[in-house]
Amino acid sequence: MSPWRVRVAPYILVLPAVAFLGFLIVGTAYVARYSVNGWSPTAGNYTAWSLAAYTTFLSDTYLLGALFYTVRLSLAVTLVGLLLGYPVAYLMATKPRYRNVLLVIIVLPLLTDVVVRAYGWIVLLSSDGLVNRVITGLGLSQSPVKLLYTGTAVIAELLHETLAFMILPIAAVLQKIDPSLSEAAGTLGANRWKAFWLITFPLSLPGVFAATVLVFALGISAFVGPLVLGGGNVTVMSLLIRDQVGVLLDWPLGSAMSIVLVALTLGLLWLYGRFVSAGAGTLATSRPRA
Repeated sequence: MSPWRVRVAPYILVLPAVAFLGFLIVGTAYVARYSVNGWSPTAGNYTAWSLAAYTTFLSDTYLLGALFYTVRLSLAVTLVGLLLGYPVAYLMATKPRYRNVLLVIIVLPLLTDVVVRAYGWIVLLSSDGLVNRVITGLGLSQSPVKLLYTGTAVIAELLHETLAFMILPIAAVLQKIDPSLSEAAGTLGANRWKAFWLITFPLSLPGVFAATVLVFALGISAFVGPLVLGGGNVTVMSLLIRDQVGVLLDWPLGSAMSIVLVALTLGLLWLYGRFVSAGAGTLATSRPRA
């Protein structure tokens, strides 16, 4: 193989990723351009250079409340997903005999369409569903508990939808950690918990960061779960953007809401990245006491 081909081959492999990123940038640019257009109930959308859509959004307490609720909902999904997913990822990394079984269980839900999964949760969480039958059967409640069309139902569906994206990146990083590091900590007097907290967990932070970023991004942009499981009682930004663009035909306001949501998400992820980096540095410089 000629030296020219050796130099060019790696760049050819990244061309599909670069092309996809280019489509995303162009699409975002179009949305940003629509967000500064004008709109009126009589004339509809018209070409302009105006910040009226942003002003309308930022001055509407209902829309701002939906924005912050969407962020809180995504944070709840991410936190609960981390608490549930990290032990499973740790088990996959430290117990190879369970790895394949757990991998099948984790990946299997992804083979089912998200709409089918959402309607499956309706069956489970309805007043006559399996969850309420267990609750009443155990005597925890005399009557069925309202679970359907609540924020709890949306969080449950989003966890079902995103838990694999939490577990797999963490497990991939945990599998690469040398077990002899924890063994060395044990010989120096550290118990199992201290060795995990001071060695294993800091080394797994890149996987935790990647997983939580994925889950947060998926949660903040979720559409099917809030639509089907929310039943109109859970108002998130994706549904409001759909209403503005598809029902009211107010493309500038819908585009402005999209841009604000993307900017807020990127800002939060940047702050989170700084926090994780600082936390990793602090944990890495800590030393277990004898």
